[in-house]
Amino acid sequence: MPDSVTPGEMGLRDRKRIETRTRIAAAARALVLEQDIDRTTIEQIAARADISPRTFFNYFESKEDAVLGHTELDLSPETLGAHVLAVAGRPAAQAVVDLAFLVFGDTFGDERHRHERKELIVRFPQLMRRQVTRMTTVAEAMTGAVRTVLERDPAWGPEAATPQAAEMLLGMVMTALRSAARHEGTDPEEVRVQVVALMRDTAARIAGVAVIPA
Repeated sequence: MPDSVTPGEMGLRDRKRIETRTRIAAAARALVLEQDIDRTTIEQIAARADISPRTFFNYFESKEDAVLGHTELDLSPETLGAHVLAVAGRPAAQAVVDLAFLVFGDTFGDERHRHERKELIVRFPQLMRRQVTRMTTVAEAMTGAVRTVLERDPAWGPEAATPQAAEMLLGMVMTALRSAARHEGTDPEEVRVQVVALMRDTAARIAGVAVIPA
């Protein structure tokens, strides 16, 4: 039941999957930097990450994806549907923030990881196409999930839950999350609280509503 799920909580299974994903990505990056991307094989990546080649494909579709190191969880309709159910009944802003935590864990705040990814794309330009494709897939899946959240929120409803509104809210959430998470050692729960408060404050100011300091 949704009420039994702590906001933004990730299960042990999801955490282990992210840990394994991160380990595979680190192995892939190390290998391509050592011997070039064309010489690196999935078998080598799997061996370095201490998994089987078959297990590799449970986490990444290609070695390029592993090198780029995307760590979001499974974005299948079934998984996203379960995540949307887990945040049901919460105000839209809180629900979308919690949804982002469920899908991305706390990896969205990893500035070092993003910097490494940019450096890899500069060094291996062939990765750019895969990066754009992945970003598009993630954006479409998350926008659809956010739109479902808005449709079920009494303050929004189906008519107001347009793709544009979902994209805007998701963009606002992800930008705020990345900004808040840049401070090393920041507790994820504190980040969630800060982001929700920031979004409500911003929305109130845009609407011209007086904001009373907490």
